[in-house]
Amino acid sequence: MDKKIKTAIGTTWFFDYDNEEFERVRNLCLEENNWLQENYTQDKLKITDHDWFCVSYSNDGDPICFGGLRGYNSHVGRLFNRFYQFPKYRGSLGSKMYSNINQMKAFAQTIRVSTLLSTQKYDLIFISMQQRKSLFRQALWWKFVKSYFKNNYDWQSFDNGLVQVYEGDLASCYQNIIYYTKNNYTFEDWNPKVMSYNEHALRMKYETSLRNTT
Repeated sequence: MDKKIKTAIGTTWFFDYDNEEFERVRNLCLEENNWLQENYTQDKLKITDHDWFCVSYSNDGDPICFGGLRGYNSHVGRLFNRFYQFPKYRGSLGSKMYSNINQMKAFAQTIRVSTLLSTQKYDLIFISMQQRKSLFRQALWWKFVKSYFKNNYDWQSFDNGLVQVYEGDLASCYQNIIYYTKNNYTFEDWNPKVMSYNEHALRMKYETSLRNTT
């Protein structure tokens, strides 16, 4: 795949192969002070692990954000896997895009194209985010994101706990999700492991206590 779409503020590039341009963007990401920096190294972020990857640019050529589509099983894929948004485009609710109408339009177009490309292969696609510092309930910024997707793109949210999106029982393996389905495929058909917010909070506290004693 090698596809570019014009947006209200620049271009979004979709690709499925290793290339020097993405390595340039990756290096810009790794130069930032980011608490999840390890996730974007060559060991943890591989284009070959994804069906495709994309980078959104401003009209000035600055990278705004990137992320990819990664298969979870034959029916389910994770959209915006290894998502990263550069700091100058962030705001208090996670994105300055939401306060600028042109940036909103650009983001909306990227979502629509990403959803279309994703559902060509999968019956259910999901976007997930960690709880971070929140414990017994969804964080305000996540409520804003899921509301935006539900009201504008007919996505659904799972609100009865956190869903296992990576193999393993660490707290970070269970995350908040929103999802989009087609072909009458349902969340129940996927049937992932689920953890309640209370259980997840206890696990986070337990893992923190282990790190503090080592």
